[in-house]
Amino acid sequence: MRVTQNTMTQSLVRYLTAQNEALYDRQTIIASQKRINKPSDDPIAMGKVLDYRQTLASIDQYQTNIQTGKTRLDETESTLKLVDDLLQVLRAIGQTEAGGTNESRQLAAEEVKNLYDQILDLANATQNDSYMFSGYLTKTAPFSRDDTLPTTFDQYTVSYNGDTGDTSFIVAKNTELTLDADGQPIFHNAAAAGVNIFDHIRDLIVGLENNDTDAISAQTGMLDQARTQVNNIRAANASIYYQLEITERHWQNYKPKIQDLMAKEEEADITKAVVELQNIELAYQTTLATAARIIQPGLVQFLK
Repeated sequence: MRVTQNTMTQSLVRYLTAQNEALYDRQTIIASQKRINKPSDDPIAMGKVLDYRQTLASIDQYQTNIQTGKTRLDETESTLKLVDDLLQVLRAIGQTEAGGTNESRQLAAEEVKNLYDQILDLANATQNDSYMFSGYLTKTAPFSRDDTLPTTFDQYTVSYNGDTGDTSFIVAKNTELTLDADGQPIFHNAAAAGVNIFDHIRDLIVGLENNDTDAISAQTGMLDQARTQVNNIRAANASIYYQLEITERHWQNYKPKIQDLMAKEEEADITKAVVELQNIELAYQTTLATAARIIQPGLVQFLK
């Protein structure tokens, strides 16, 4: 086989190109500290890495959902605790005024009206500019009353404007926790054999204004039922909160394991990569020197 000057030149170019690529690969490994930077580096390992990345992305989303759920439950608990505190105050007023005077009852009626409006405000509580107790209709205030009507009874009768929607949080594959966002079971539950809190506070106001001892006394027991209704919701929410915390701890423990598995596939042996880079650089310089010695005589002959 006849080896020409052109053949040697082409071979040198191929060697130099291959060495350039090898230099680039080792420099990339050292810079990224990862041995896999593209699928062709290790197709099987890259497949595992992509699976691990997908798993980590899912875990991150679950953790975000859990944190959102916990924040929502914290806000709900704070709101309902205040409602329960106000109901206790209302019950105490009813007990006291059952044996009060006409004058004290008129003063108490004004106080109860203020407490009523505070509970109405809590029932219309928002989180991130969305109403918490209006179901899916998060931009609609769930409860309203018309204070322009002629009688106290009508003015303090509340309407529910939301729907029966709920709020769900996906916290694991095929695992979804649901928080009831419908305010009716909490505040407006007479239709489901519960207590309409607003109706009974209204009836207390009317009883106080009319100096009606029987009506005042009747609301004391109803306000106890109202407190039980609110606290049952709080207990159910506490159970959901506990599930969120358990799931959160699971992901906090599981996530580092996936990260370790991915690191074992991805992480480079930097010492080895540096030695390889030095060897390739030496070979590259040697090839360049060889090329200079071969090409120079050929060029001189060409000029002659």
